[in-house]
Amino acid sequence: MRTDGGQRLYSDDDVLRFSLLHRAVEEGRRISQVASMPTEVLQGLVREDEVERLGLSVGFRETLGDTPTGRVLEEAAGAVDQMDPEGLERILTRGAMVFSVSTVIDDIVVPLLSRIGIAWRSGRIGPAQEHLATVVIRRFLEWMLGTVNGGDGAPLLMAATLQGERHELGALLSALSGAAVGWKAVFLGPDLPAEEIGAAALRLEAEVVAISCVDPSRAETLPGEVRKIRECLPADVHLFVGGPIAVTRQMALVAEGLKVLHTFQELRGSLRVLAPSR
Repeated sequence: MRTDGGQRLYSDDDVLRFSLLHRAVEEGRRISQVASMPTEVLQGLVREDEVERLGLSVGFRETLGDTPTGRVLEEAAGAVDQMDPEGLERILTRGAMVFSVSTVIDDIVVPLLSRIGIAWRSGRIGPAQEHLATVVIRRFLEWMLGTVNGGDGAPLLMAATLQGERHELGALLSALSGAAVGWKAVFLGPDLPAEEIGAAALRLEAEVVAISCVDPSRAETLPGEVRKIRECLPADVHLFVGGPIAVTRQMALVAEGLKVLHTFQELRGSLRVLAPSR
């Protein structure tokens, strides 16, 4: 697109993106859902919408809307096996537009991560496949969090992992679970010292701090590290700890006065109790 003087205002990529966004909104999607999508994902969604409308093949509306989430899970697992990042992102994104955030977490993302972990440990998929899938899933979850996060006036949940813990998806899913029930969620990312987490919670005035622990090598140090966070926080700030290692160390954590959560459903239930009006 050019001005009368021939000066270029928008690139061809910009024009394409504007067109795709317009067509996606015409199909009934909210602009907040599609504005941050990569252009290639938008292209895939628009193309599938056109195929469905013309009745040329079975489209995703049938795949996702008229069947259980198990179908979405199978499609996503197939994309992981095929090392198809665009397909995986497209499948997850379409699922997010059909199902609730909580359903996407519990019935699609968590089982998919479990399958990927089992396949990687058994050698059925290699490290490259596992890493590629993790990158796509993390990007998808960050997009969802940005789309549904609570606004001003919502109670604040902060999620992170402790120093040495680089498995971040549990903490990211905790943040998204908070957003799903109306909380404003801040995801700090992985590998932070306990004192930094405590200081950030004070500065942000968090009402809940959620810590995820997955790495078995962190099991022995976990109770002491979360004790450091607890000591930084006022008594009315809740500290929740989750993940498989937290469950194995539950007795030691409970002895520190901490709440161990086994599932994201349990986390959402606890958050609803703390802020029922949300």
